[in-house]
Amino acid sequence: MLCPFENEDLINLNKSDIIGKKILVCEDTTITGNSFIKVYTQLKNIGAEDVKFFSFLMRRGSSIVPNLFVFETEKDTKVYFPWSSYPIRIYSKGIVRKITPSDIEKDFECGDPRIDKTLLTDFYKDHMHAGAKVYLVEDKDEICSIIKFYEKTHGDYTGLFLDIIATAKEKHGNKYANTLLKLILNYIFYHEFDFIYGYAFDAIVKLYKNIGFEVIGSVQDNHYDTLHKVATVNKRTKAEKDLVIATLKSNI
Repeated sequence: MLCPFENEDLINLNKSDIIGKKILVCEDTTITGNSFIKVYTQLKNIGAEDVKFFSFLMRRGSSIVPNLFVFETEKDTKVYFPWSSYPIRIYSKGIVRKITPSDIEKDFECGDPRIDKTLLTDFYKDHMHAGAKVYLVEDKDEICSIIKFYEKTHGDYTGLFLDIIATAKEKHGNKYANTLLKLILNYIFYHEFDFIYGYAFDAIVKLYKNIGFEVIGSVQDNHYDTLHKVATVNKRTKAEKDLVIATLKSNI
């Protein structure tokens, strides 16, 4: 079902058109994401089963990442139609958005005490004061998965340190974490960073390998036992990739 809206207000829709329905909300440009949040809240309060968002343009810094969007822009980007050569990027699970103050009142546990010691309050503080980028997947008013990463510079290269990615313990197997991994992989590409690296437990090394990461080393940790250093590089040639990997190996 397509739900039109104008100036953040719903247009001539009966409740019977919304209750129990799956709704696609379309907007040409997502600048702050505020209109999407308001429409999402209205539709869910009325009784929509699910709400997805489509936008042609998404401006960097938006509080919402649409489920489907075509192109990401800076504030002063000039865009010319058509865009047939650009792929549509799809986030199929829930809505992807930045963490907000209201989230600290909610509950989130992934079932791993090593991660659950970090509360949503801590995630929000890191987002506001420590330079962390914190995004989450919200589906049916629940926080289903969360990711935290930082921008880092090592040698001549800049990239992202993936600090935490976790899925609510009752939501495992629904690919919410895959949605956030797709987000960070798009983030590195469209922001022209050189790498992503992080540390993975034994149980999830295979997951990272399946999406293009490689293991570049391992460390022993007093709290986490063996952690594997995983990295992926945004470079075209093997020689360029090897230089970035060598830099990461000597710095992390």
